[in-house]
Amino acid sequence: MSSTSSLIASIKKFIPPLTEALHKGQAGRIAVIGGSEDYTGAPYFAGIASLKVGADLCHVFCERNAGVVLKSYSPELMVHPYLRNTR
Repeated sequence: MSSTSSLIASIKKFIPPLTEALHKGQAGRIAVIGGSEDYTGAPYFAGIASLKVGADLCHVFCERNAGVVLKSYSPELMVHPYLRNTR
């Protein structure tokens, strides 16, 4: 058995199987904190990446002006524009 296949077999032990009995949020929830009006890419890509690898829900907590931009990128992210800009 190669080292790659043994690594994959080890990782699979930690990943629960997806079943029809699971509801939204039971296969993983992620919170991303960050972003400003000028820098919205990193929280967007972190959130989308978490969804692509299997998380069910992704909440992005960001600065108020970044919230509008992040919401326009994807309806899959739950954006909470609660952080204050301290400039």
